Amino acid sequence: MSGTGSTVSGRWVATCARGLEEILLGELRALDVADAGVDVGGVRFRGDFAAGMRANWRLRSANRVLLELASWPAPDDEALYAGARTLDHPWLTPDRTFAIHATSSRSQVRDTRWVALKVKDGLVDGQRERFGRRASVERDWPDLALRVRLHGDRATLLLDTSGEPLDRRGYRTETTTAPLREQVAAAAILASGWDGRGPVVDPMCGSGTLLAEAAAIALGLPPNRLREVWAFEQLPGFDPAVFARLRAEPIPTPGPDVELWGVDREPSAIAAATRNLEAAGLHGRARLAVGDGFAFAPPPGPGLLAVNPPWGQRLTDTDIAAWRRLGDLLKQRYRGWKAVVLAGGEGLGKHLGLRPARRLPVRSGPLDARILLFDLW
Repeated sequence: MSGTGSTVSGRWVATCARGLEEILLGELRALDVADAGVDVGGVRFRGDFAAGMRANWRLRSANRVLLELASWPAPDDEALYAGARTLDHPWLTPDRTFAIHATSSRSQVRDTRWVALKVKDGLVDGQRERFGRRASVERDWPDLALRVRLHGDRATLLLDTSGEPLDRRGYRTETTTAPLREQVAAAAILASGWDGRGPVVDPMCGSGTLLAEAAAIALGLPPNRLREVWAFEQLPGFDPAVFARLRAEPIPTPGPDVELWGVDREPSAIAAATRNLEAAGLHGRARLAVGDGFAFAPPPGPGLLAVNPPWGQRLTDTDIAAWRRLGDLLKQRYRGWKAVVLAGGEGLGKHLGLRPARRLPVRSGPLDARILLFDLW
């Protein structure tokens, strides 16, 4: 990495849920970044500070955007400490508070708390030697949210430029049982190959996340347009004018007339979806109703059906029967449409009685999920 603030250029990593790397790679390539390549749980790329801000503003399937500050050999904890002690980055000064989160894989040093402690000790000891004083650790609202990735015999120090995770869009003011994370919903829509045309239907819409993310894609709305605070705004040399220009950059709008249709049996879910879509500025495009999604007559298509049926670690016979009914519904009422179905476990999708065009295994929180994609001919 070189430069400061708006002139910085170097290595970045956009993180994501495991299984979504190829979707995120496609998003970054559409932003015309340099040297984009897949890692486990993320995509690395090169670019200047504006590229990092643009990634934060535009990426739908990412969790965070991290800037690499340093990397050094760390086969054991003493080498981890020694490398951190020699770091002399212009942003790592005693005047800026920091916090450190660590991960470890394929390393002899497995305890992530110990990894974070050794790097913290190295950083502050090095600061004492250079400045005669050290930075304070602030766990809740640090000036610098640092992340140490220890992989094999190498440590990499990264800076979180996002702040709050990117899936916290700001529109979901209310949730229902087992809410779907926004970036997983967006990735499912992107993976479907839907061109943004035609209606979007969710017959089990819950709090409306799939509808909101599909509409944002169709209308070319930035996923984090409601966010007011970004971590990168606190970094040296941040230029508000540059950020304003990239926020004004046009985004493809494939479905300017998109309509949203949501049904759920629970009145509380429809109430939550209504408020969430209002917060997202989308309620005028949505038609939501309490009812049985299996009895719902879809609008003229073709379009996109997106649904997150009940799934989890313990499914009842009633749940499995509902999956079979859902498969019949897709075959009978949505011919010519594209469909996205969120499922859990390797075998759950078989109850639909349909062969998906593509399966994407995803780690969604503590559970393994599957994004099942269908062309309903």
